[in-house]
Amino acid sequence: MFNLKNLFTRALLALMLVSGAGAAAAGPIYHVTIDTTGLSGTGVFDFLFTGDATSAGAATATLSNPSGDFGSNEAFGDIRSGGLSLVLGNTGGYAELLQTVTLGGVFGIDLRFDVAPAGDGTTLGIALYNEALDAYLGLEGNLAQFDLVPGGTIGVSDDNALTRIVAVNDVPEPAAIALLALGLALMAWTARARRMH
Repeated sequence: MFNLKNLFTRALLALMLVSGAGAAAAGPIYHVTIDTTGLSGTGVFDFLFTGDATSAGAATATLSNPSGDFGSNEAFGDIRSGGLSLVLGNTGGYAELLQTVTLGGVFGIDLRFDVAPAGDGTTLGIALYNEALDAYLGLEGNLAQFDLVPGGTIGVSDDNALTRIVAVNDVPEPAAIALLALGLALMAWTARARRMH
């Protein structure tokens, strides 16, 4: 016999579990800290996101929660605002953010990546230049580099004294936790009701 109430309850349960579990199991956020206390003057952080420009290899890097003495910036390529964050994409072939900073302090930023299941891969490099953009500061080359391989893991390089990268799990929003809890409670209620009948 077709039971509409049972079907509705199962559909609602599945929706709550999928919605809540997806947010609760989100990928890591990489917190990047760059210590410039041994440097002085003005510098420029270069965030360069390059890689596969096809739709199959589309990827994004979301930069959020900056801390430190940041100044003005210039953006080139596939960059868009995502509220309080910047989203760098590779559908235009590259994205580059040049961020002016006052050196002598510690800088921090959070990074989250969305990697396509196919394609050739993408790289985000973070370098520090002088104000004229003609010489590296602190280290020759990238201070940090993230190699994104579709279907694989994210390779992280920060082998220098200035940079520290920590991968942290995203803290789910309270609404996502409540939705997951409600879905689990509905599942328990359904199982209990089934045992009683």
